[in-house]
Amino acid sequence: MTPTQLRKLAADPRFIPGIYNYCDRWCERCPLSHRCLNYAMEKAEDDDDPAGRDLANQKFWNKLHSNFHLTMQMIQEDAQRLGVDLNAPDAMCEAAAHERHVRRRAGRNQPLSRAARDYGLAAQKWFEDSAALFRDKGVELAKQAHLEIGRPLDEAEEIREMLDILQWYHLFIHVKLTRAIASQAEEELETDPAMRQFPRDSDGSTKIALIGMDRSLLAWTELCLHFPEQEDAILDFQLRLARIRGETERFFPNARAFFRPGFDEDMARLEAGG
Repeated sequence: MTPTQLRKLAADPRFIPGIYNYCDRWCERCPLSHRCLNYAMEKAEDDDDPAGRDLANQKFWNKLHSNFHLTMQMIQEDAQRLGVDLNAPDAMCEAAAHERHVRRRAGRNQPLSRAARDYGLAAQKWFEDSAALFRDKGVELAKQAHLEIGRPLDEAEEIREMLDILQWYHLFIHVKLTRAIASQAEEELETDPAMRQFPRDSDGSTKIALIGMDRSLLAWTELCLHFPEQEDAILDFQLRLARIRGETERFFPNARAFFRPGFDEDMARLEAGG
């Protein structure tokens, strides 16, 4: 997609500005994907592969790189139109100094980001190591179905749903918290009173990370009902995640109250064209 094509697409009034900034990128389950510019861009590229929205898949990062390249093209075009030289030595030095300040401020909360990363990697290893566990459960449920006992189909669907949730969010939480921490560092450097009145991106990013934690904690609880022999391992994941959630709410006390465009609005009004 070219910058001109993107500008034309973005002008469509059906899109909710910024809705894609605070979502979980689970487009297949999103009731507002048809109001999302990011989703429309993906459809315009004729790409329905969920791997392009999976943070654990290289295709996601390749697509993100492509989108960044497109964004930089548009920034360069706008800067040129306004007579701004982004490559001027003074501008580059100022940007480098700002980046150093942001990194120093963000470093205060890096233990939180690392804890989320470690949780995600540990969960991923558990999924991989549990292949035989899931296979045996499948055999067991197949036998129940053959003997027409229990509720094997319902149980299989419940397990699949819980695993889908856990696998979707286990790395997502770290990514969103890292963004929140970086955004918070940027916000703390802002000196313009008018700019400081705007909703904080750090709170929005944190809110969707917290939603991912909430859903994951519930999913672990439900999964334990189907795999009681894994209670100790599952409890460890829950304790890790509960600690991360508690620290996150302490560092970002206003995140839960953040108003996400689209998602925190009345659905009936939105569907009526609001």
